Amino acid sequence: MKNIKKASVVSVLSLALAIPLTASAAATTDVAPATTDSAQVNQSANDSTDVNTPKPGDHVITPQETKSVVNRTLRNTELTEDFEIPSRYGYVKVWIRNNGDQPIKFSVNQGSPSGTQKLSGTVKPGQTYDEVSSSAWSTGKFYVSLTSGNTYMKGELAVRIGTSRGEL
Repeated sequence: MKNIKKASVVSVLSLALAIPLTASAAATTDVAPATTDSAQVNQSANDSTDVNTPKPGDHVITPQETKSVVNRTLRNTELTEDFEIPSRYGYVKVWIRNNGDQPIKFSVNQGSPSGTQKLSGTVKPGQTYDEVSSSAWSTGKFYVSLTSGNTYMKGELAVRIGTSRGEL
């Protein structure tokens, strides 16, 4: 048993001695010194005027933005909320969840509660309406109106605007 331990210790010690010797031998190999060219290098700045202009085939990432403009819990039998679409925005997402007993009728109108209708529909009890406008709307004031007849509404209404359809 003592012989095995001695042999193991000798093997480890001989490896420990061999590694530094090999490393120092490798370090002493002849390497040609680096040479430098005395010619001066001149490099001018890019003076192109269209450096930041996207070109076909470029993979341009355009910053996008969304904003919540209406977020309400539904109560009562009628509700009208207004929201503004500022410049750069235009896409609209309307989300209505009906937790009540009666259908909820809704419309989204431009300019006034009775102005040009942009969206309308009915959300049945237990259902959710989730729609994003297919094209950008103009800037200005819009009104979303909901009614459930003589029964109190239960649920939620949310309207979000964005700079592109895909982000909503």
